Amino acid sequence: MEQLMKEFSDLAKMRPAELQKAKAAGKKVVEFIGNYVPDEMIYAAGAEPYLMCRGGEPEPPDTVLEYMLRFMNPLARSMAGYHFMGLDPVTPIADLIAVNQTECHIGRISELMEFKGLPIYKVGVPSDWKKDFAAEYYYKALVKFKGKLESLTGKKITDEKLKEYVGYNNKTNEVLRNIDGLRKNDNPAIGGYDFIRLNHYSFFTDPKVTAGTLQTILDVAKGAEGKFAKGAPRILLAGHAVAVGDYMVPKLIEDNGALIATEMLDDGIRWYKWDASTDGDILRNIWRAKYLDKPPINIFQPAWRDRFEYMKSLIKEYRIDAVVWYQLSFDEIYDMEYTCLAKWLGEMKMPCLKLESSYEYSREAMGPLMTRIESFVESVKGGK
Repeated sequence: MEQLMKEFSDLAKMRPAELQKAKAAGKKVVEFIGNYVPDEMIYAAGAEPYLMCRGGEPEPPDTVLEYMLRFMNPLARSMAGYHFMGLDPVTPIADLIAVNQTECHIGRISELMEFKGLPIYKVGVPSDWKKDFAAEYYYKALVKFKGKLESLTGKKITDEKLKEYVGYNNKTNEVLRNIDGLRKNDNPAIGGYDFIRLNHYSFFTDPKVTAGTLQTILDVAKGAEGKFAKGAPRILLAGHAVAVGDYMVPKLIEDNGALIATEMLDDGIRWYKWDASTDGDILRNIWRAKYLDKPPINIFQPAWRDRFEYMKSLIKEYRIDAVVWYQLSFDEIYDMEYTCLAKWLGEMKMPCLKLESSYEYSREAMGPLMTRIESFVESVKGGK
């Protein structure tokens, strides 16, 4: 299993070099931020997409402080920080950087990148998702994005091409759902730490082969020996995002004897449970799958009660013993939501641990973090 994970990781790491070759061959390179920017549309336009969602290191967020207030979450600041430090191999060659405008942190950072001369394109995502005009606004944003891509590449996005790439993503989603289903078992071969990384790798591999690669991992995982102790606490990891490279917290949770059985994250992993239909109006289907069919993200309002109902369904389906709320520093609306969730989880007698990260994993910071996770896991074990 470890060898397959490494091979998939190595395949994903080749993506920047592949983009360099594609750029040299005349193809357009489009970076994108957020799941509300459909990579299927980018592929269908004949361009090459690249997800910008890297984090977990303290230096890149601090690099933007010359231009930006500290009170932006570290993931948003990292988007610009890696580029400012010369550590992002794709941003310098990007012909377009499409950013979904869901909240103030990524909005301010996209403005900073625009100020620094980067080719930013904003995709509007209204937060009043229960209102018809808001949903229609997002659909119109996708129509405008379609026109922008066609203008950039000189190629028309046909329904046939869009259907083709929606189909590839649906196949990837299906295999991820099957891998995720293994975590409903008492002792699966794949836990949350591995599953999150599989999601990340899948963003950077050829969509025509991604599902097949994941299927090989699934086939091996079905017959592999479980990697968790008998009676390991089953954890739901919830919050804003686990970025590419920000693996310390999920790894520590599982290294200390728990199993991350499922996640409720708004960014950083695929929305693999919700496919876009390939029948009828494909663009409408993408719009519906991303905006209406799935549970709302935290920024959507009023959403917290809806999100808690979804969390309760996950708790039941995955037989969850405890919730870990993983929050990025200065993410004030997630902090507000946690206040409600902590109250509602308390009424359910469901243990909950809040962890806040500024991507500071120095020796001094690691000691208290490890102690809190270890103590929490032991307390959940004692309560089972």
